[in-house]
Amino acid sequence: IPDNFILSVGRLTKQKNYFYLINEFKKIVNRYPNQKLLIVGEGELKKKIKNLINRLNLSSSVFLIGHTNNVYYYMKKAKAFVLPSLWEEVGFVIVEAALSNSIIISSDCKNGPKEFLENGKAGFLFNNNQEKALFNSFILLMKENKKNILEKKIRAKKNSIKFTMFRHQIQLKKLFH
Repeated sequence: IPDNFILSVGRLTKQKNYFYLINEFKKIVNRYPNQKLLIVGEGELKKKIKNLINRLNLSSSVFLIGHTNNVYYYMKKAKAFVLPSLWEEVGFVIVEAALSNSIIISSDCKNGPKEFLENGKAGFLFNNNQEKALFNSFILLMKENKKNILEKKIRAKKNSIKFTMFRHQIQLKKLFH
């Protein structure tokens, strides 16, 4: 595993918006040449994603990891976790990233990430599918002081508690009583 990497996890599908992520990552590498991107997941767009990586000359910076049984290993080591989705529920991957103490950078897609990240208080948000939006969020992360990053991580971790089995059990009990 490279020392300095951004992580994204999910199926290699249109919904997860990896073409946008890789195009934005090209801008990040131009500014931070040692930065790497690891994408964990499998899916029907794998070949097209590999072709884009090669076309942008990113084969030494972007790595498709495939499926893994231990995504937390990567989450704990990542500089940041990125969710570039076009649409998403809160999504357990963002909850898992928060529980792993990853700082989260997410698209502001409807139905979840924006609320989970408290409009940017618990992570970094970028305008979904907008040119340079993810790049600019990464620049903000790089410039942010450690105290503010820690505060965002703590808020995200507190929000993740809302999605535990225990919390769901409590909510179900309330509904049935």
